Amino acid sequence: MPSSTFSKRLFVFDFDWTLIEADSDLWVAETLAPDLAKQQEDLIGKILWTELQDLLLQRLFERGVTQQDLEKTLHRIPFTSEVIAALRLMKSKGAELCILSDANTFYIDCILKAHGLEGVFTKILTNPAQFDSQGRLHVARFHGLDKDPHNCPLPCQPNLCKGQELQKLIDSQPWDQVIYMGDSTNDFCPSTRLQSRDIVLARADLLLEKHIKMHLDMVKAQVIYWQSPADVLTITQNLFDVSPLPATVATGTVNSKPVPAVSSAYMEEVPVSL
Repeated sequence: MPSSTFSKRLFVFDFDWTLIEADSDLWVAETLAPDLAKQQEDLIGKILWTELQDLLLQRLFERGVTQQDLEKTLHRIPFTSEVIAALRLMKSKGAELCILSDANTFYIDCILKAHGLEGVFTKILTNPAQFDSQGRLHVARFHGLDKDPHNCPLPCQPNLCKGQELQKLIDSQPWDQVIYMGDSTNDFCPSTRLQSRDIVLARADLLLEKHIKMHLDMVKAQVIYWQSPADVLTITQNLFDVSPLPATVATGTVNSKPVPAVSSAYMEEVPVSL
């Protein structure tokens, strides 16, 4: 199917372990205060993640960690050239790109600016973060302070239902195709909002793949599993029909059915053009 079939495309991305090769919250804790990172690990599941990060930032502030320290730490997070190239290719082809993440605005903005990507994304939907007059960074819930403000029955955190926010993006205008890319449990809900013409790019061997395979009847979209940043670039090039693929690049599965290495035969079996 030629790429011209879809003239209005929306790409929506998770951030941690999807666009970047790390969890930004854990990266900050483990880099600046390994002892606090261990304490944070012990509190996972006992405190909502957003509140846990705000508590961590308070402790870092008390230890003298400044905005500049946070920026330097975030600038070192791995953001591969392959993913950056894929994003620029999508943008150059007229696609609209958005981020939907449980990180926070400061972390994401800081990382994007460090790699010259601040103008690539139309919207960044994530937990709000701002510095107070003393220089302490505060992180708040995206959805507010209610216990379960979005009433989603799927495995979403109370502070952010990605499915609900993705649906708003989908409803904002008539898209020819929507592509969602993620890796974790909270990426399953948005995956269920897509239609048969759409695509889920799920990172292989992680929790999103597990949930999809447990609930195949809930996902209408085509699913492509990827493992490495190089796979992301290769798949993007192939979907846009920009350059020929090598004979073997990556192996994966589509909707739990084994497929050969990414190739012209694979694209014929799974006709996904962007």
